[in-house]
Amino acid sequence: MQQIQWQDRFKIGVESIDQAHHRLFAIVQKIMELYVERHESKFACVEGIKFFQAYALKHFAEEEAYMREIGYPGYQAHKRIHDKMRRETLPSLQRELYDTDFSTQAVQHFIGVCTGWLTGHIMVEDRAITGRAVREANMPRPDDEASVIQALFLQPLQEMFGVPVRFMGELSAGDEIQDAQYYELVYHSQQGPKLRFVLVIGEPLLLRVAGAVFGIVLYSMNEIARFAIQEIAHSHDQGLIQRATVCFGAGSDEYHLEQERFLDAEEYRRTVEERIPQYRLLFGVKQDCFALCVDKAPE
Repeated sequence: MQQIQWQDRFKIGVESIDQAHHRLFAIVQKIMELYVERHESKFACVEGIKFFQAYALKHFAEEEAYMREIGYPGYQAHKRIHDKMRRETLPSLQRELYDTDFSTQAVQHFIGVCTGWLTGHIMVEDRAITGRAVREANMPRPDDEASVIQALFLQPLQEMFGVPVRFMGELSAGDEIQDAQYYELVYHSQQGPKLRFVLVIGEPLLLRVAGAVFGIVLYSMNEIARFAIQEIAHSHDQGLIQRATVCFGAGSDEYHLEQERFLDAEEYRRTVEERIPQYRLLFGVKQDCFALCVDKAPE
């Protein structure tokens, strides 16, 4: 049976919050077990998803109360992330479930999005509450290329997934990534430049990374794997934006997601040829590699 596993590395050091996170993982695992794997009644799935939503909203309120109590300086930004999950993501997933009469694909989508969001949110935003995440004070100087690369993607990736990652240099035209998936995100702010990130990751590596995050084994691209890349990117976007603004000498304006999409190979080729990204970073994970392109997006 596939397992969506709680891991000790998810702990942030606040017992009540850690217990709530553990419970949310257990609820998602139960939904997976009952409906996706055993194909038991839709009623059990519906009730499980309702319970997850209710418990998640209760947890958000309790976590926000804790942040206010300790005077956490990142409270407002953290609450905005919760609000987006409350008001946009969960309602959208719920509509999809009811519109498809709780199809297996829709349930897998729900599980993939919620587990990916929860994992990334814990490892980045929640761990920042207790000082366990990468701190802004540790940002590198823009002229220190090795440190920029380390802070931009290498360090957060290793922190999130617990896998050894090595920087291999600049991505060149001759570098080939097997069965590549291309995922683009564009962000805007009131005054700063638009920022564009393109993650290029091979299908075999994506399946392993998604499986490691969710505690399951994935053999082919499906809804869980596809949405894993989205939720992993979303969970790290503010950290990436902070680092990109340092690289480009931009201000500290609040950035918002303007566009996200998967590109096919031809769209990716046109995108990078029309404007060669300032940062084209190639990384290795064991025998596989992936790339991150970072640039100011055209206005």
